[in-house]
Amino acid sequence: MADILSQDEIDALLSTVSDDSVVPSMDGNDGDISPDFVPKKISVYDFRRPDRVSKEQLRSIRNLHDKFARNFSSDLSSFLRTITDISLVSVDQMTYGEFLMSLPDPTSFNIISMIPLQGNAVLEINPSLIFPIVDKLLGGQGLPLFHVRELTPLEMTIIDGIITLILKDLEDVWKQIVPNVRFKKELSENSPHVIQIVAQNEVVVLIVFEVKFGEATGMMNLCLPALILEPILNKISSQDWLIGAKKGRSGEYESRILELLENIDVPLIVELGRTKLKIGEILDLKENDTIILNKKAKRPLNVYVSNKHKFFGALGILGIKKAIKITRATTEQDDERTG
Repeated sequence: MADILSQDEIDALLSTVSDDSVVPSMDGNDGDISPDFVPKKISVYDFRRPDRVSKEQLRSIRNLHDKFARNFSSDLSSFLRTITDISLVSVDQMTYGEFLMSLPDPTSFNIISMIPLQGNAVLEINPSLIFPIVDKLLGGQGLPLFHVRELTPLEMTIIDGIITLILKDLEDVWKQIVPNVRFKKELSENSPHVIQIVAQNEVVVLIVFEVKFGEATGMMNLCLPALILEPILNKISSQDWLIGAKKGRSGEYESRILELLENIDVPLIVELGRTKLKIGEILDLKENDTIILNKKAKRPLNVYVSNKHKFFGALGILGIKKAIKITRATTEQDDERTG
């Protein structure tokens, strides 16, 4: 049987109550309130929607996916061959049921696993964004579709390329927290109500992005259940990875920019020589006429890259084609003489 407190023990407990607290008297009249009494702050708490992720952790998740938005904007621009703008709109926690209610139907609803973490996440791409992307990839202008419909199997296959790009960039930023993390698409559906990854009342973190390119504007949602994040919440709230990211910010995009620059075509021109002719002489030119240039035959030729003198070279033949062999790069002294 549980122990019953005696009157002396009850009095001893009551004596530990601070003087600024008000203890009602036995006759129903409250005791005198001290002039120094300060009521304690009461926080509103909804037990149906408990906050599983702290504000500090939400702030860290925001910083993480803000970096993802910048990286994905660059990659999507290269993939679609057009300028895209991707911005992080919000990072909030809500129930899974509320998340489903906010989605259009049909839509691109993709179940994502975050190996080695247990459970699944959701990547949703609005139809207002999906159909312009499909149109752009098939050679169109990327115009929005006025009558929303379900994606065909062919269109879902085309969108897989975009999803692969998204998961790659998500992996890159999440590796700061989980070094061996791997994002993998498990399943795609047209309706958000076909598959339920967690219970309706489970708390999730919803990360919303806005994507713009050309005339198209649409939303992209990443839904992370709190059950997945619980094992790594202590790492998310840690500022160590944020500090490390700030230290390398100056060269953060250097390798990516160099990679994009390598695929850009630039004009390269080899100048055999120059001369001046009168209009009459040009009009009188005919086959087998010889034009004398100001360049001696054994002198190196000027090589221009984007109309800038960058190299000297020697003219030759490679196979059946004429070629230029780069002999050396230009120097400041060369620029002064040519200037």
